[in-house]
Amino acid sequence: KTGREEVGKMLREYRRKIYKKIRFETWYRKGNYYWSKRDKMDEIIEKYKGPEAFEDRRYLRRLKRDMIRSLFKYGSYYSEYFLYDYEGKDPEYRASFITEGIRMSFYPRMNKRKNTDILENKYRTYKKFENMYKREVIRIRKNEDPTQENLKKLQEFAGRHGEYVVKPVYAAFGKAVRIENIAMYDSVEDAHEHYRKYGAVIEEKIEQGWEMARIHEGSVNTLRIPTVIIRNEKNEPEIRLFHPSLRMGREGSFVDNFSAGGISALIDPDSGVIYTDGADKKGHSYECHPDSKVKFKGFGIPRWEEAVAMVKEAAMMIPDNHYCGWDLAFARDRGWCMVEANCTAQMGAMQMVEKKGRRHELEDLITQMQEKRDCDEAVR
Repeated sequence: KTGREEVGKMLREYRRKIYKKIRFETWYRKGNYYWSKRDKMDEIIEKYKGPEAFEDRRYLRRLKRDMIRSLFKYGSYYSEYFLYDYEGKDPEYRASFITEGIRMSFYPRMNKRKNTDILENKYRTYKKFENMYKREVIRIRKNEDPTQENLKKLQEFAGRHGEYVVKPVYAAFGKAVRIENIAMYDSVEDAHEHYRKYGAVIEEKIEQGWEMARIHEGSVNTLRIPTVIIRNEKNEPEIRLFHPSLRMGREGSFVDNFSAGGISALIDPDSGVIYTDGADKKGHSYECHPDSKVKFKGFGIPRWEEAVAMVKEAAMMIPDNHYCGWDLAFARDRGWCMVEANCTAQMGAMQMVEKKGRRHELEDLITQMQEKRDCDEAVR
């Protein structure tokens, strides 16, 4: 049994290493998606087109062929085919989007891979930007021993915070993020045993300020501010904001993530004012938040300059990392605080809301990033 466990562990580690190397490759992402969704096409079509799409079999066959063709040519996942309004559009329009199938290929061109783990491991991100988190965070390691010291750490943390947020160490799209309290378990030993199974980052819950709570009280609404570091005309480093957005939850959901049913609206980077309607990943558009009835256009983000200053400072703290998506929340009595960082931040919301592709803009910025890298290497 021990031998089989060791072999299994070695195989899992080997798969992880292979995945880390190929996950940025477009052929892998397209092929993997095609295989995983081979039995889901009808479900996706019905979600966006309704049951009437199945009444015309010739139309349905043409639609499926075009969806598959778009996947392999443009990298558009089947949901993106509808969310970006690909149907009936010309090749130039379709090629203008940064789709999920090709998105990962951009990051190695912008960021050094050595920085990836700092920004994907949620606890390492916290340790790097601890002063910007403005709250207490602890980690329970995977298979961590339930020593008296480790149990005491968890017990004391839970004593200071009635409710807290539990996250996987590595996670995306708001998956498995939940609010818990120690009373949910029979004992601190029971809680520790649960968390050590996969490992967890446990955070003090953010008490949201009213300025942001009024747009949706049930979720901690966050800013997603992507930063890009380039060289300007004076050959000096310059940080630009790449289509920042506000993300809000729905119907009492604690998670605001766009991929978890939330709503996103775009923010003018100069003024900090929302200038679009909201949109969700189901293809719906909203003039006002459907729960709070607060209008999106014209909503001003509080203390926007402070949020911008924070992400610009953070961006300069990771050398050779020229693109990153920063998530900030507005905490009561603490102001803007960092939620997490994303060196492979999704770009769906910034394109979906306005049905406007950003690929050419990003390509232009990458050219300027490369110029910065050339200058840095010359200095070295």
